[in-house]
Formats: sequence, C-alpha cells, structure tokens
Amino acid sequence: MLTIAIGSSSACAGGHGPAAGDSSSSSDDGPATTVTPTSDGATSSGSSDGGGVDSSGEGSSGAAPDMGGGTDDGCAAYDAFAAALPRAADAQAREALLEAFLYDAWRSPHGLPVRCEGRMVVLARKGEEATTLSVAGDFDGWDPLADPMAPLVDGFDLWVAEIAVAEPMTPSLYKLVRDQSAYAADPWARRYGYDRFGEYSLTDARAGASHHERYPGFDDGIGTLQPRDVVVYVPADALSRAGLPVLVMHDGQNLFAPDAPFGGWQVGAAVDAAIASGELPPLLVVAIDNTAARFDEYSPVTDDIGDGPVGGRADEYADFVAMGVVPFVDARYPTAATASSRATLGSSMGGLVSLYIAWRHPDVIARAGSMSGTLQWGQIGLDNDRILELFEQSPPVGVWLYLDSGGDGPCPGGSDNYCVTVQMRDLLTQLGWVLGDTLQWLHAPGATHDEAAWAARLPGFLALLGPQLAGR
Repeated sequence: MLTIAIGSSSACAGGHGPAAGDSSSSSDDGPATTVTPTSDGATSSGSSDGGGVDSSGEGSSGAAPDMGGGTDDGCAAYDAFAAALPRAADAQAREALLEAFLYDAWRSPHGLPVRCEGRMVVLARKGEEATTLSVAGDFDGWDPLADPMAPLVDGFDLWVAEIAVAEPMTPSLYKLVRDQSAYAADPWARRYGYDRFGEYSLTDARAGASHHERYPGFDDGIGTLQPRDVVVYVPADALSRAGLPVLVMHDGQNLFAPDAPFGGWQVGAAVDAAIASGELPPLLVVAIDNTAARFDEYSPVTDDIGDGPVGGRADEYADFVAMGVVPFVDARYPTAATASSRATLGSSMGGLVSLYIAWRHPDVIARAGSMSGTLQWGQIGLDNDRILELFEQSPPVGVWLYLDSGGDGPCPGGSDNYCVTVQMRDLLTQLGWVLGDTLQWLHAPGATHDEAAWAARLPGFLALLGPQLAGR
C-alpha cells in the first residue's frame, strides 16, 4: 500500500501562497544526523556514521523532458484509471489500481499533476486528520475555496480536483490545502522547489527558474535493493541546452530541503551560484535517496562497528547507479552521456561509495568526490580490504578524484576521518595521481562531521569540478 501522505508543514502565513524566488535556509542545533528511512518506509533521523535560492554543449543523448502545455497523453491514462476504480471489487483492488496508475504516471514524460489540453488533474490522499482538501495556486489567486477536491470513489482515500485551464497555461506554483488553512506541497508532483514557506509544487517548469523533478519509487536496475526516490535538480533554463554534465549525489534526503539536518547541503543554491559565477557549467544534479539499508548499500565489504558484521552490498548499489539511474537520466534529459561528463559525490559512507562507484564503473562515471569519507571501512572491527586496498590492487586509471575532511590528528586516530583520508591521498600520489591536478585534497581543520560542514565545502568542490566537466 502506498503510504505517501500530505505533510502538515509549510503552512503559509495568513493562508496565502508562497512568494516565488524567496529562499529558506534553516539550521538545526541538535546532534549531527543523517536522514534515513526506517525499515517500514518512514523517515527518521539517526546519527551520522563515523564519528537556497530556488529560482534559480556537446552531442546530447536524449531530448529535454516534456514541459507540459497540453502535449502529454496523461489525461487518457487518468480517464481509464478513473473509470476502472469504481468497478474494483474492494479497497485492496483499488489500492492495486492506484499503485499501478501512480507508477506509470511518475515515469511518464510529464508526471503529475495530469496535464492535457485545457485540463489539469491533481490527485492526493486526504488522510484522517483533515475534513476538506483543495488546491490553491497562482492559477486561482491562491484561493483555497476555488478548486475543491473530492473523493474519486466514496470511502476510498483518493481525492481529485479537475481544473479547467486556459492554454497555453502559465507554469504555476500551487499547494494542497487542508481544511482551508493548512498549506502543504503536493508530494506526488513531478516538479517542485523551495521558498521561505518551505516546499511548493509546480504545474510545469518556469523559464529562468531552477526546479527539482521527482521520481518516486525508482527501481530501474534496482535488483534486490529497495526502490527509492530519485530527484533531478534542473538549473534555470538548463533543459534548453545540449550535452549537460551530470553530478550524482547520495543521501538525497539531505541535499535540498531547508529542514534537513543542519540546514542540509543547500545544493540548489550552491549549484546556481557556481553556474552564475562561471565556475561550473550548467549541469544536472541527480540525488538518490538512501534507505534503511544505507550501511549495507554504501559499503563494499562487511565490517563490525559494534553490533556484528554489516555491509557489503555496494556492488549492487554501484550497479544500480551505473546501469539503472544513469541510463534513465541519459534517456530522459539532454546529457553529454560520457564518463568524463559525469561525477559522483557523497559524504561519510556516501563518500566511500562515491569512490567505489568510480572504481567499479570508471567507464560510466570518471569523476568522484569524497567528503569526510568513511575510508577505514573494512578494518574498523574486522580485517577486510578497505577502499585503499581496492585502489592499490586495481587503480581506476583516468578517474579524477577529490578528497577532503575536517577534524584533525594526531594519527592514527584523529577525527572526521582525517587520518585515513590523508593515507588515501598519499596512496593515490604513489599510484600516479597528481596532487592539485588529477587529485584534489582539502583539509578543513576542526570541521565537524555534519551537513553544515559539507555544505560549507561544497562551493569549493564545485569550483574544482567545473573545469573537469567543461573540458570533457
């Protein structure tokens, strides 16, 4: 059963809609955390391992996504679903129909809300706490009474608003409204962004403005791993260009949302600023959510960090990235589709798996960055090969690498994986990487192991990455 619900956050002051172009950046004074789903699919904040303004070639592998405006065939699919739902035998059968419809809609060119000539359809769960549900946005003056939603089938929690629109429809911000007062973004919308009120939804991409594109339950090439959300960050007007580079990042829950731990990485603001300054060419950021199996998926071998052996499924995760996520993005977006135009970046365990992906698939992703990477993994409590031994045994020649950490010595020991990062730096130079060229290393003395520290170092990483992608 689908458990995506409408959040109760992002209530707008006075019931009004969000102001486009405002930014929101909150920080958290609590302990360093990493957002990780629990085994039942909920989201929790657990301790870290170890220790923006949203308004913004070469030969392309794919065309730009359908930007809407009545060209998608989503209405035909919706109409067939709407006709079939009342005929379903029971609630279980209706849930199965809804899951199938949403899966196809989320993978369709336009996604949700449904758009076709003169028509927009918004679908949502109301939940038990609210009495009424409606849609408000730029297209109706943010009037919570203008576009009420109603259940598609009595007794089944799927509410729908059929909205007549004038074509061509101006891309609009919108939110769902519970009980005419609590505003929240549409969790099923393909396109969205953030402002000072939190997350907002978009009917279509806006010219001159950056946005996010969501693919819930992504499972291409997933194998036996759990499906997870994949989000593509699209800088302003990037889809009008050909040959876009791609940056794949992990722990996607922590990258964009202003309410992520310690304010999150603020990737959107950092990427937009780097593009505006000329340090970075326009590129797509592909954010892959983690799951409850994060330690397993981000580690090449097993290790024991106190509760018995864990880990060792990074082969599967790396293959999912290289053979599932990357081909999907290349087919859907106008990417350069070369290894040298692709990079991957993560922190802590995400830093470890970024290096591992480039080691295992250098023909797919040939630039990799590790911030505060858990590079000692394998020999924390056991005696397995670390990423250092893997690189020593089979160096991925031609891969550009970035390493950093905060913390300090003395070594061995130290904090924020400082000592093992220095050890990795020294090994790579012995293997032929050139410090300051094919290998970049940064030490931020005393920096902590959290999202705020990684966000602070992200602009520097992007400035170093930019020439590698521009020279692809």
